[in-house]
Amino acid sequence: MKITEHYLQLRKGLPSQKENDPFHITVKELSDLLCCSPRYTKKVINEMKEKQWIDWEVEYGRGKKPTLTLLKNQDELMYSMAKTYFEAGHFKEGLQLLPLLSPYYEKKLNEWLHGSFGYFEETKEDDSVHLLRYPFYHSIIHLDPPLTKSIHENHIVNHLFDTLLVYNEKTNQVEPSLAHYWEVDSSGCTWTFYLRKGVLFHHGRECSADDVVETFQRLHIGNFPNVWMVANIKEIKKIKKWVVQFQLYGPDYLFPHALCHEQLSIVPLDVIKSEPKFTKYPIGTGPYKVTAHDDTLMRLEVHPYYFNGRPFLDKVEIITMPDETEVPNMISYFDVNKQTDDTPMAWQEVEFPEEGATYITFNLWKDGLHQSEFFREALAYAINKEALCDGIEKERYFPAESQLISETNRATGHEYNKEKAKALLAKAGYKGETITLYGTQLRKNASVLREISWLQKEWSKIGVNVKIAVFPIDELIKKDRLQEADIVMGGFAFGHDLVYSFYRLFHLNGAFVRPLLDDELTGELHKRLVEIRQEKERANQLKKLIELEKSLIDKRVVINLFHRRHAVHVKEAALKGVSLERYGRVSYKKLWFK
Repeated sequence: MKITEHYLQLRKGLPSQKENDPFHITVKELSDLLCCSPRYTKKVINEMKEKQWIDWEVEYGRGKKPTLTLLKNQDELMYSMAKTYFEAGHFKEGLQLLPLLSPYYEKKLNEWLHGSFGYFEETKEDDSVHLLRYPFYHSIIHLDPPLTKSIHENHIVNHLFDTLLVYNEKTNQVEPSLAHYWEVDSSGCTWTFYLRKGVLFHHGRECSADDVVETFQRLHIGNFPNVWMVANIKEIKKIKKWVVQFQLYGPDYLFPHALCHEQLSIVPLDVIKSEPKFTKYPIGTGPYKVTAHDDTLMRLEVHPYYFNGRPFLDKVEIITMPDETEVPNMISYFDVNKQTDDTPMAWQEVEFPEEGATYITFNLWKDGLHQSEFFREALAYAINKEALCDGIEKERYFPAESQLISETNRATGHEYNKEKAKALLAKAGYKGETITLYGTQLRKNASVLREISWLQKEWSKIGVNVKIAVFPIDELIKKDRLQEADIVMGGFAFGHDLVYSFYRLFHLNGAFVRPLLDDELTGELHKRLVEIRQEKERANQLKKLIELEKSLIDKRVVINLFHRRHAVHVKEAALKGVSLERYGRVSYKKLWFK
C-alpha cells in the first residue's frame, strides 16, 4: 500500500505530466516530491520499475538527467487502492479516494461497492460469523438515548439499550423488559418496578436500581429536548437494590407506555459520569454493542450475554456514504437485481404501511389571512391528495385523512373542488397577499421541497401566491424562524404503540402542531391531554385522541396529506427473519441464516 501512496504522491506533484510521455528529472527532485531521502527514493524508483508503473533510464555524463516515464494510470491505481482499503475494513480511507476518481472509475467503484453490501457468512474452521453491511447517507451523531433526533438513530439505540418495559403491538400490551413486574396504587400516582437480576451492561457490570434512578434524575436536570416525557415525575427513589418507585404529580396511565420509549432507555451511572464520548461509544444492556464508530463506519457486535436471548446475527456494519453516491440504502438494498428474475416465487415482498402522516399546520400565533378559517378551508379544497401522491411517488404514498390508517379508511374522503376554494378565498377577503410555507430538511437531498413545491403550484391555480423554503428541523423549531411561517409542513411516523405515538404527536415541538396553536387552542389541548393520561382503558385513550385530532381537522388547523408505505423484496433463500418494523426499519435481532 505504501508504494501505491508514493506513486499517487508523485502524480500529485506532477499534475501536468502525461502518461507514457518521457521527461527528465533528478533523484533529488523526486526525493523532494516524495518527501523522503535520496537513498530511499532510489528504492522506491526500483520498486515502481519492477511493477512496471514507471520506466526509469539513467544516462551517465555531466549535465545529463535521468528520464522518467509514468506508465500506470492514476485512476486505475486509486480504484485498486480504494478496493484494498474497503476489503481491509478501512472505509474512511477508501471513501476519501472516491471523489478523486474520474467519472468512469467512480462509477466502477460504486458498482463494486454495490456488491460489498448485504448479508455475508464468514466461515472459519467449523465456526461462522454472520454479518450485515449496508450504506447510509449521513453520520449517526447521537447514540445517547435522550439526545437522539433521527429515526435511524432511534433504530440503532433500540439495539444498544433496553427500557424498563416494552410494547407488544400484537397484543397491544405493555410487557416486561428490564423490569419483570410493576404495580400502581389506587391514586394512579405511585408506580413501583421490580428489576430483573443478572442483567449485564456491555462493560460487564450488573444493572441495578441505582442506574434507573440516575437515568431519570439525569433527564430532569439535563438539557433533554423532550423533557415533557418526564415532567410528571415528582420523585424517583430506590426502595431496594432491585426495586424502584416513581411518585407522579398526577395520575398517569400512559406512564408505562412512556417507559417503553427508546429515549428513556436505562444507562449505566458509572460510565455516563466518566465517559465524555458516551454519545459516540455508548454502553447499554442491549443485544448489540458499538465496537467501532467514526464518520464513515459504525460497527455493532453481538452482546453475547444479552438477558433476552443472544441474537443470531453477529455483526452489523453501517457505512456512511457521500450524498451523491448512488448506492442503495438499507431498505433498497433488498431490491438488488430484482429485475433480473421475475419468477413469481423468486421474490417475497414484505410490506409495511406506516402509521402517521405528512400534514400541514397553520401558525395561529402569527397575524395574517391564514387566521381566517375560510382561507384555510379554501386551501384544503384546492388540494387533490390523489394527484399529490401520484406526483411524488405513487407506490410509496397514499392519501391520509387522519394520522391513523384505520381512521383514513373510515373517512368518506377528501373533497377536491377548485370552485369552492375560489369562493371561500373571496369570502376570506384574499387580495393576492403572499403566504409563506416552510418545510423541513433532514440532510442534503432529503427534504419536503418537492411536496411544498407541489402545493405552491396547485394553490397558484386558484390565485394564491406562496413563498416556500426548507430548513433543518433544529433551525425551523426556533421561535424566530417559526414565526416567519404562515404554514408549516410536518410529518410524524408512529411507533408500535399507536396510543402513545399519537399522544407524543401533540407534545413534540418538531411535529409543529402544539407550537403553532394560539392560547385558546393550547389550553384546550393541555386539558384534553391530561384527561387522556388519566384514562385507564386503552380504547378510551385512543377514542379521545381521535376526537382531539378531529377537532383540529374540523377547524382546518391541521390538514393531513398522505401516509407512507414501506416495502422490501427478499430473494436470499438463506436469509430468514426479515420483517419491517416501525419506521420501515429491519430489526437486526430477528435476522438469521439458514
